[in-house]
Amino acid sequence: MERYREIVDDWEAFREEIERDAATAVRRNRIKAGERFEKRLRETFDNVEQSDWNDNVYRLGTDKPGRSLLHWRGDFYVQEESASLPVKVLSPQEGEKILDMCAAPGGKTTQIASEILNNGSVYANEKSGNRMRSLHANVNRTGSASVRTFNIDGRDFPEREFDRILVDAPCSGEGNNCRRNQKCASEEEIEHLARLQFQLMERASELVVEGGEVVYSTCTFAPEENEEVALRVQRETELDLLDIETDAPHQRGVTAFQDREYSQEAEKTVRVFPHHMESGGIFVARFRK
Repeated sequence: MERYREIVDDWEAFREEIERDAATAVRRNRIKAGERFEKRLRETFDNVEQSDWNDNVYRLGTDKPGRSLLHWRGDFYVQEESASLPVKVLSPQEGEKILDMCAAPGGKTTQIASEILNNGSVYANEKSGNRMRSLHANVNRTGSASVRTFNIDGRDFPEREFDRILVDAPCSGEGNNCRRNQKCASEEEIEHLARLQFQLMERASELVVEGGEVVYSTCTFAPEENEEVALRVQRETELDLLDIETDAPHQRGVTAFQDREYSQEAEKTVRVFPHHMESGGIFVARFRK
């Protein structure tokens, strides 16, 4: 992780955090969770703490929330706190047609369905046939009846018009891997993934309606997969990079890395490092056509 020392806002806090396990968090599923959800959650788990920026996220004093009845009923989804940020930035609205281009295992798909209370259409696409099983299981468990699933390479998703698109792109995953092996991805892997990520965003720019929005996110630290992809999308597609306003703990996107200098536009994006939320790393960029 030394590669990123220069762009982390608090290197010592970052280093200390990745030596620990991430805090366990769950996201309330508004489709199924009733008025007594929080009371039942506190009766089931110790040390329940509500997120101060996302009212639907709760930290728990346990590492096995999936064994509870509340989980099996679909009242909540086990999801890292930082992982809920891309959908909050997407801000899906009831009645809209929304595409989750890289959907499995379904955390963000079911979050979108929860945000719109199943009042709208959610297209959940996943390229990997092996990962479709987890996507179907989570959609069914959470009662996400607004979701239709597809097994297509996102770069070839057929012609449709969407009000909003989430591209939670395949990435090198350093935001989660840093706790396990503390190694950076190889330059070859990063370069390959950055090409794929841009191609997915190119297709998203073609599928979103005029005035519609696209959110790009990864769970990695590499600027080549983050700011560089976002700025290339701004230059080479019809999507305009928008500023992100959020109460979530974060730092702004970086404008320089190693020998590279980026446009100030990169500051419109946001980065969440593990020490910001005792969670995984997340990068988010927001665009409008």
